[in-house]
Amino acid sequence: MSNTEQTTEPPPVRPFRALLALTLTVSAVLLGSTILNVALPTMQSELGASNTEQQWFLNAYTLTFAGFLPVAGSAGDRFGLKRLLAWGTAAFAVTTAVAGFLDSALGIIILRALMGVAAATIMPATLAVILRIFRPERRARAIASWAAASGLSISLGPLLGGALLSAGMWWGSVLELVALFALLGLAATWAWIPKTPTSGVGQLRMMPVAASLAGIGLLVFGVVHATDDGWAYLGTWLPAAVGLAVLAVLALAEVRHREPLLDVRLFKHASFTTAAVALTLGSFVVFGYLYFTTFYLQQVRGFTPLQTGLLFIPLSAGLVVGAPLSQRATRRFGARTTIAVGTALMGVAFAGVAGLGAHTSPAWFVVDAFTLQLGFALVLAPGTTLASSSVPMDRAGAGSALLNTLRQLGSALGVAVLGSILWSRYAGMMTDRLADSPAGVRRTAAESLASALATGDAAATNAAAPTFLSAMHTTTLVAAGVCGIAVLVTLFMRPSPRTGTVRPLTSVRERVRAGRGA
Repeated sequence: MSNTEQTTEPPPVRPFRALLALTLTVSAVLLGSTILNVALPTMQSELGASNTEQQWFLNAYTLTFAGFLPVAGSAGDRFGLKRLLAWGTAAFAVTTAVAGFLDSALGIIILRALMGVAAATIMPATLAVILRIFRPERRARAIASWAAASGLSISLGPLLGGALLSAGMWWGSVLELVALFALLGLAATWAWIPKTPTSGVGQLRMMPVAASLAGIGLLVFGVVHATDDGWAYLGTWLPAAVGLAVLAVLALAEVRHREPLLDVRLFKHASFTTAAVALTLGSFVVFGYLYFTTFYLQQVRGFTPLQTGLLFIPLSAGLVVGAPLSQRATRRFGARTTIAVGTALMGVAFAGVAGLGAHTSPAWFVVDAFTLQLGFALVLAPGTTLASSSVPMDRAGAGSALLNTLRQLGSALGVAVLGSILWSRYAGMMTDRLADSPAGVRRTAAESLASALATGDAAATNAAAPTFLSAMHTTTLVAAGVCGIAVLVTLFMRPSPRTGTVRPLTSVRERVRAGRGA
């Protein structure tokens, strides 16, 4: 059997059209991860969704996304990137369209999980196609364009969703828009993505997938449910601890496997580790920021969904400015310095959130949001390029899958950890401030900001916004600390003199051919 996808005369590769198709598909995937944020207050009122259910609306997607990325990357290497892109995009469009018409919180969570499975087949394949069809001298620019499209989709999600909701559409319309983007990406993929050679390398082992889903799922489950039961509760820390243990065992097993789905050997290289940490923690703080600032803008400040989306435009502007700037900065100062400056800017942005109050000028938020995304732009493209340099060409799909798994894990944990800190802090402070109120009012007001405002109790409504702001400021201090950790890792983790710069790992098959393998 031929080792390439069957075709008679391959059409000439047109990189610009291929890159456009890739940006359409990746835009659909990342719109799906953020466009629902601006709809959460609407879903809370229309569906009666709790804080925990709202976090699962977001995390069910990122959890299965992260869990299935490794096997999806190997599937692309083995069976063909174009085929995997086409089928994955079609499945993504169908599950997204169906989810938008559901009125059950559990049903939405299940469909969002299926969306994540489909998205997992798309994300690593898009980066792997870039690595295959672009010459080395043009690859960095192509990755920068791919990263810019990714970042723009993340920040444009709230704007597009807010426009639909403010026009009177139901909450599910935001998902129907994502499905439309996916259909456009499917058509472009079929027409413009070339068929690529398949390596035949990589077993489709489902045990690592099951282990990664179990580990990530337990970890996120424990963190999310800290909102309801507190961090000291057995049902909070025990699932999280078991999840971490499962992930540790999985990492050890993959190190010893000859054809790992998660090639954790890459972490032996300081440059890969630095980029992976920066990208993971960057996703952690950006998605957490999108989560809690949505409630601040809509429920504390009273902005409409469209106004909220407009206030998120600086996120897009930061990406537009930062993408080309990151290339120039990397050429002049190096990737590490650029990444360190980017993470430091993100930390400054979170420190700026402490200045947001009930009557702060929107200009403060605009500048702060721009600073955050400018910093992320200085991390995204250089970090992706630096990490990708450690991946052998015949394992491009699996290598990019590991990188994107870490980013999606960071996104899920950003919403879970920062969201749980926010609402746990809010509930504790609200309970204390309403100590003299009836038990029913106190219990309802502690559930969420919207619940407190809906009680009609004067003490609860007066305490709601100040309590939320105090909890939000505490949460941002945690996020700023995470950015500080990323800066330290970037500055102080250096390649050893023996290893020097990162070099691609050879595959097992190549080592066997060269007489070096087992």
